[in-house]
Amino acid sequence: MPSLDYKLGLSVGSYVGLLVAFGTALVLDTGLSEPTVQAAGILTCLFVGSVFARRPALATPVLRYHVLSVSLTAHIGGILVLLALNSRDGATAVESLLFPLIFSAGAGLFAFIFVRDRHVEATFGGRTARVSWYGGPHPRTIRRLRIVAVLAAVTVISAPFVSFLVVPHWAGWLESTRLWALLGDIAPTIIGSVLGASVGLFLSPDREKRFTVYDDGVVVQNGASGFRIPLAWWYVRGYELTDRELVVHTWFPLQAFRFDRVHFEQPDRVVDILAEYVPERGTTRL
Repeated sequence: MPSLDYKLGLSVGSYVGLLVAFGTALVLDTGLSEPTVQAAGILTCLFVGSVFARRPALATPVLRYHVLSVSLTAHIGGILVLLALNSRDGATAVESLLFPLIFSAGAGLFAFIFVRDRHVEATFGGRTARVSWYGGPHPRTIRRLRIVAVLAAVTVISAPFVSFLVVPHWAGWLESTRLWALLGDIAPTIIGSVLGASVGLFLSPDREKRFTVYDDGVVVQNGASGFRIPLAWWYVRGYELTDRELVVHTWFPLQAFRFDRVHFEQPDRVVDILAEYVPERGTTRL
């Protein structure tokens, strides 16, 4: 059994197991730490995880009919509704729900990623690729990405100090609102997430990927984890060939795929193929 099958089963099993644990806690009117609730979640995780690990083809029809997308959207929407409802009872009620709900949302997101990865492999695995290449950005881009990582870390560290200095003098009314209390509760999570992303970007800014072009779109495969990201052509805004890099732009401004030209033996051929699907752009950043 491939390693991806184990990860697929573990992620989907964890997602469903957490939902069952939450449902059991609501039915029994107990906390998540109760043995009965934990047992229900763990047993569900093992059962569902084993089924998906042994039968990975189950992931294809689930995603084909957008079942997982709908469930993930409903899950995250339900989390936001619960946070909004409990915010009426003060910050204490929100704080008790914050960590388990964020953890549950994270499990749902990872399950979505693994199931989609299996779906991409099944969908594009038997098709003929127009062109494929592997590589990372130019060293100049890597240096600039590290500068961005440092700036993000400095910003997220200095933001609380600036807030404590500015808010009492210029927006004192904000301190008495529930929004400010909720922001104070989730601020450590936000700061920790940004710091973690900044450290990861600083230590590993190359982010080498494999880029494969098909008639229906492109598949971007992460070089380290092997995750596959399918991108339809409508989402790709264009391409750009500079003296240093080949850049594939998307409609999300911060998501651009950059490849050092030293990795290409025939960059003109790659550009000619891309030109059949998307226009040329000149909007390089970093």
